Amino acid sequence: MWQPSRLRTAMSIVAAVVLASCVSLLVVDHVRWSMVYPTQREALEVAEDAARQDAESAEQFHQLIETQTRQSLTFKRRERWASMLALVAAGGLIWSLRGPSVDKPSLPSTLAEAMPRRVPPTSDPESSTDDLSTLTVSEPSEPEVDLAAVRRIVERVGRDARQLIPLLHEIQHEYRYLPAAALDELCRLTDITPTQVASVSSFYTRFRTKPCGKHLVEVCRGTACHVAGADRVLEELRRGLGIPAGTDTDAARMATVEDVGCMGCCTLATAVKVDGQLFAHVRVEDLPEILDECRDKPKDRRGYKPSKKAASRPAQEESTATLLTAPEMTGSNVVTQLWPHLTTGTLDEYEQQGGFAALAKCLSAGEQQSVIDQIERSGLRGRGGGGFPTARKWRLVSEQVGDKFVVCNGDEGDPGAFMDRSIMESAPASVLEGMLLAAWAVGASRGIVYVRNEYPLAVERLRETVGRMREKGLLGDNIFGCKFAFDIDVIEGAGAFVCGEETALIESVMGNRGTPHYRPPYPAVSGLWERPTLVNNVETLACVPWIIRHGADAFSSVGTAGSKGTKVFSLAGKIQQGGLVEAPMGTTIRELVEQYGGGVAPGRTFKAVQIGGPSGGCIPAALSDTPIDYEALRELGAIMGSGGLVVLDDTDCMVDVARYFLEFTQQESCGHCTFCRVGTRKLLDMLERLCSGKASRHELDDIAWLAQSVTDGSLCGLGKTAPNPVVTTLKYFRDEYEAHLEGRCPAGRCKSLIQYKVTRDCVGCTLCAQHCPVAAIEATPYRQHVIDTQLCTCCDACRTTCPEHAIVTISPGKSHKPKPEPKVPKPEIQVA
Repeated sequence: MWQPSRLRTAMSIVAAVVLASCVSLLVVDHVRWSMVYPTQREALEVAEDAARQDAESAEQFHQLIETQTRQSLTFKRRERWASMLALVAAGGLIWSLRGPSVDKPSLPSTLAEAMPRRVPPTSDPESSTDDLSTLTVSEPSEPEVDLAAVRRIVERVGRDARQLIPLLHEIQHEYRYLPAAALDELCRLTDITPTQVASVSSFYTRFRTKPCGKHLVEVCRGTACHVAGADRVLEELRRGLGIPAGTDTDAARMATVEDVGCMGCCTLATAVKVDGQLFAHVRVEDLPEILDECRDKPKDRRGYKPSKKAASRPAQEESTATLLTAPEMTGSNVVTQLWPHLTTGTLDEYEQQGGFAALAKCLSAGEQQSVIDQIERSGLRGRGGGGFPTARKWRLVSEQVGDKFVVCNGDEGDPGAFMDRSIMESAPASVLEGMLLAAWAVGASRGIVYVRNEYPLAVERLRETVGRMREKGLLGDNIFGCKFAFDIDVIEGAGAFVCGEETALIESVMGNRGTPHYRPPYPAVSGLWERPTLVNNVETLACVPWIIRHGADAFSSVGTAGSKGTKVFSLAGKIQQGGLVEAPMGTTIRELVEQYGGGVAPGRTFKAVQIGGPSGGCIPAALSDTPIDYEALRELGAIMGSGGLVVLDDTDCMVDVARYFLEFTQQESCGHCTFCRVGTRKLLDMLERLCSGKASRHELDDIAWLAQSVTDGSLCGLGKTAPNPVVTTLKYFRDEYEAHLEGRCPAGRCKSLIQYKVTRDCVGCTLCAQHCPVAAIEATPYRQHVIDTQLCTCCDACRTTCPEHAIVTISPGKSHKPKPEPKVPKPEIQVA
């Protein structure tokens, strides 16, 4: 008996043959008719002329007309039937190739059926591959879960598909991961399908589909943490806990180690969280403290504990970043003006400092367009990175009809940036008042604040402030006694950098994968649930109340001709004073680094500034007198981004920095367009070969060509700007690329190109041997130590713990054998 799949195959073959035959017949008939038609027409004209001159020829003329008419009708009839048969065959072919198979379910009924299955390789060539459902990799069975919690979560959160991400957050908070049984129960209780659950849970990095260990260790991989050695910390953590490659949990499930794109606490680099407890300035030699906690061992270590610095001291996550000032710099603050008076960031404190006076002023005036006019005169541009004029976007939304939304983009995903986090934690009411003013100006009735899941304190304070505003009548109906109704929801993201792009963010708010869309239509015309949607950055909205209170002229009088007002920057990396800076637009890079941040550490050389995150670029110290505004940075090949500045010194490798950002953007790519998905992967492969000393010289030209192709062909801003760190480092630091081709890393950063060496300054204190995690140094008291380069993992623990600075890194480069001298042929001796 024929199987449905084979029957479908046979039908497709028959349809293809019939279609090919019909098309061939039509082509042959048309070719033959094109050749016969001129001859018949000429014969008909000759016969017509003869019939006019001779009456006897009329009969032949009529017979010729009848013959040609019959031939023409036959051709038309055959053409009509062949065309109809070809259409039927084409339809049958399309149906057989694209139609659903009758021997498979059209939609999966459980999550296990929706998720992809891994098939182990088999050495038996005779094994059947028809049924792959039985060939799954055996994994530890999941513990049984109480499904009653799922029912309580659904009743509290909701049953619609748009609430999928909040539902998954609640389920993961309950079980510490997403159990398959709980997700199946979720699909049974709601209108959400297993396909939707599998699609969303596999897209966002903050969702776990496997059981978590007893202890959860999170390592920040932001730019500041990367240059501080986060990659070495992460590697040694996995090694110390015995976590196999390709997994994140040890066999006994005592600990799970995850890397986080950025925690937003860049001044504490390297930052590590253990079960929610934040540890600051963690180095490899501090890891025994963390490893002891993960192994549930007593805390009294008998080994050496550094005396110069407390090992991995806990830090208060609630403390916001320091607000840096410079006596030489003048200019009134806009966003951070009230921060010294807001000790807890509560709504009452904000009201005592004049909060919501701007909203009351606008509502009492009753003129919505006047608000947009003031924003336009102020020259305010979007602070999220693109620099689009704010008033132009507001005016476009106000011209639309129907229900409208205002969305605050708090998905600050740039590694090395923490301005938005500090604003939402220190003065959340200023952001919410800005949303109210924007909603009044454009005629919106609903607002959404989209915040990163990595910012739990910001989420907590925003939700608390929203609740207090509802109690005071600042949200809801008849705000300040006017016919103005507006309410706000706070939604957490789930770990996708691409959701910082407005169309991807809108998809995430609706409970979908954060995939960017082609524009137009722009969100201002068709955004959230196909309604006009205004999307603004956190800092942009926080500027609005100040502009309304103090006037547009006060804002526009600060800054440059094209970039008005002030900007909040974050300073981190190799700098003495890290924190936040609010400075006028046009302030130079050197002024931010030296006057606000105090410059780099003594004995080190200021090398470059990485600005704008993964979409920005690396500006060398030689160009640090460049004013920071949208146009000036664009001319250098960078963008301002959200305002994160990571300072680099002479110990940082620019090729490694470019590789780090390519790795970040490649992992965060949504995969929607080929140039971003494949192009960034190819670029990353080239940079990894450079960092390992295996690249060839022609690859430098390939990098430049491929970077331009990714920029031109990508869909959204992530792909279009992903090559910027590579392009700028290749442009301004080409000598370091050339050195890597020779197998040298001038900064001593790339592990494959360096070695550690003990100098004669060693006094034999054995501290390096005690802290080496792989026992590559034999403890020989009072004698010069030796490092076994075969065992050394270049974790840098020995160098940073040596009190005598007797351990250095060297990069000898490739050993080139002398080229053999070319053989000179002996002259032939001719015999006379």
